[in-house]
Amino acid sequence: MQTQIESHTIYTYTDSELDLANKEQYAFDICISANRLSYTIFKANRVLGYRYINTKNNIFESNISDLVVLANQLEWNSNLYKSVRVFINNEVFTLVPEALFDANQANKYLQLVHKQMPNNKVLFNTISKQQAVCVYSITSDFYTAINIVFGRPTILHQSLVLIQTANMFNENDLKQHLIINFENNFVTTLYYQNNEIKYLNTFNVDADTDTVYFILSIAEQLQLQAEKFGVYVMGDISTTSATLGLLKKYIPSVQILSRLQSVDYPISFREFQEQQHYLTTHTLLCEL
Repeated sequence: MQTQIESHTIYTYTDSELDLANKEQYAFDICISANRLSYTIFKANRVLGYRYINTKNNIFESNISDLVVLANQLEWNSNLYKSVRVFINNEVFTLVPEALFDANQANKYLQLVHKQMPNNKVLFNTISKQQAVCVYSITSDFYTAINIVFGRPTILHQSLVLIQTANMFNENDLKQHLIINFENNFVTTLYYQNNEIKYLNTFNVDADTDTVYFILSIAEQLQLQAEKFGVYVMGDISTTSATLGLLKKYIPSVQILSRLQSVDYPISFREFQEQQHYLTTHTLLCEL
């Protein structure tokens, strides 16, 4: 269902059994990217509600009042849920081996790969199963806005959902394959073998050919066999896009990621392609 509010369109997908009068029974996840704010409500392995809004302005640059407006338009925000988590979806992150991580040096780890602004708030999440720490940042003002608007939620980076998705694969399916997640202005590439992260990085793209070039460069760097190399694709990309057409032209195996059979989804999810909104509708997989 679509709802027009001022200059924004809100998209809503709900299960018939969703009862917002009983929020304490549900987990509530909020995913924030530069131009999209989404809410996901779930219980155990069942997604009961998904709602999102696209914006022209960069949400990460929002102040408290801006974020309040967006949150109120989506309506479902509340501190009555069983749990509330916010997932940050940006490219400003890196992984550090847990054995080498020092919380007091978190900013320095990030500076090795990303330019840091003086007013940034550096955050980190421990990924126990990977013996690694995800270090990332948002502006201090936006960090304050999140805590005020969403009631001091647990804050995580969305790359953790990507890693958990990889963990759901059969090991044989991942041989010689990369997992690719498309966002509005950047692409994340993951190479996951033997339950370990072998490669995880992002790159900005300005053209379809950029995507193909970077992915082939990564495959060469990882010494993946050219005749057996493949990718699993998810995220903000259509099955009829020019980018996907180019990938199929130069990569032997290009597969669209399907929703997990172990998760129940609203029937209305049929309105969008399975790879679209994949990470935001699979946050229930994320366990640290």
